[in-house]
Amino acid sequence: MTRSKKLLAVVLAMVMAFSLMAVTAAAYDAGHEHDCAVCSEEGIQPRIPAMWCYSCSQEMGLDKMVSVGNGTYHLYFKCSGCGTTRGPISWKP
Repeated sequence: MTRSKKLLAVVLAMVMAFSLMAVTAAAYDAGHEHDCAVCSEEGIQPRIPAMWCYSCSQEMGLDKMVSVGNGTYHLYFKCSGCGTTRGPISWKP
């Protein structure tokens, strides 16, 4: 009984090891270059920061975004629940 359990444990460990190797081998593509349009990495836009209201614990929406030059923006947030405002917060995408 114990010998069959040990054998089963070894077989399951081998299956798990082979499945981990197969997943990583399938994810790796040696011939693919990342400076192409196939990945569509060029279309990914940076995420605009979000804030939580300190008084009512709701998400604050972006009220306005002002460009201050050099690729930097000042963000102003306003809570829709209680009307609290927060800003300017510097952000460079």
